[in-house]
Amino acid sequence: MTSRWLLNALAIGFVAFGLPAFLGLGLLSALVVIPLACLSIFLVADLAADSFASLDARNFARKISVCVLTGWASGIAIPFAALLAMNAMFWTGSLLLPPAIILVDASALSLAASILAAGVALMVTRKSPSASRAKVALKLILVAVTLGSLYGCNKAQSEGWFLPTTERITKLTWIAAAFFLANGGALLAFASNGLPASGPAARR
Repeated sequence: MTSRWLLNALAIGFVAFGLPAFLGLGLLSALVVIPLACLSIFLVADLAADSFASLDARNFARKISVCVLTGWASGIAIPFAALLAMNAMFWTGSLLLPPAIILVDASALSLAASILAAGVALMVTRKSPSASRAKVALKLILVAVTLGSLYGCNKAQSEGWFLPTTERITKLTWIAAAFFLANGGALLAFASNGLPASGPAARR
C-alpha cells in the first residue's frame, strides 16, 4: 500500500512538472485539462480490483465509495498541480487558470468516469482468476479506450468535424458524464448482487 501511494505521488509529480515544461501555456486548454483529470480511472480501477475479495453486502457501498473518491481526488490533483507548476514556470504577474466552467467540467467528468471505472473493475475482477490478472486486463482496456478517445477527438478536430468552443465542450462533457454515471451505477448494482451478507466476496 505504501509503495502504491509513493508511485502515485511520483506519477503526479512527474506529470505536474513534465507537462508544463512540454506544453507551456497550452496546458490552459480544456482539451488538456479535462483528459488529465480523468486519469483518475487508473487508480480507481486498481483500488476497486484490490477491494473485491473483501467486499460483502454490508461494506460494499462504503468500500467502493472510498475507492472512487480516493482515485478521483488523486486525478483532480494532477491538473491542479500541473497548473500551479505552469504558473511557477511561466509567471506573468497574475494567476493563469482555465475558465471556471472548464474546471467544473473536468471535476464532474472525472468523478463520473471514476464511478464507471469502479463498475468495470468489479465486473472484470469477478470473472478473473486473480486480482493481479484482472488489473492487467483493466489497464489494457483503459489504455485502449483512452488512446482511442484521444485519437477520435484529435481526428474530429483536425477534420473540422468539431470546433472546441467552451460551450460545446461543456455540453459534451455533461452528456458524457451522465452516460458514464448511468452505466457505472448499473455495473456497480450488478456487481453487488450475490455478495455474501458478511465476509469475503466469493468468486462465482
